[in-house]
Amino acid sequence: MMESIVKHPDFKPVERTFTTENNRSAAHVMIFARTDNRLWDEHDQRAWVNMHMRFDGSLGFPGGLVDAGESIEIGLNREVKEELGNDFDIKAADLVSSHYSEKYNIVNHFYCKEIGEEAFFQLEKSAMKAEEYGVEILGHIRIPLYSYISKRGKLTGFPLFLQNTFA
Repeated sequence: MMESIVKHPDFKPVERTFTTENNRSAAHVMIFARTDNRLWDEHDQRAWVNMHMRFDGSLGFPGGLVDAGESIEIGLNREVKEELGNDFDIKAADLVSSHYSEKYNIVNHFYCKEIGEEAFFQLEKSAMKAEEYGVEILGHIRIPLYSYISKRGKLTGFPLFLQNTFA
């Protein structure tokens, strides 16, 4: 297991197989595509990362609660299919970290899946036809992985993006 990058008092890093009596499990995935594209021929985009606007007004990654009896990856792939309309075949090897909260009695698993640029375009097109679009998912966005000073002298792009509310 890699060193935890999550610094939250209610969550501690655990192994993927960690479980307690009656705990819930959730899994989410960052889907991204590397790119050499530039914004306005000035700003390297580096990669396109998918996030969505959730029903509660916060931003989050695709995924959700794993149903009883499901493996983590089967539950995650089901949630992703409901939210994005596509199957990305997320596997155990895509796992980045797992964290447990005794306070909330939940184990959160986070995955990372790289896809190609064309597959990313298809993700964006098909997502609006997904089962949960307009219900649980209100829209999809690309994270701006660049930053620059605007004509008004304001630092924009990724630093401004980080001021949003995240799930």
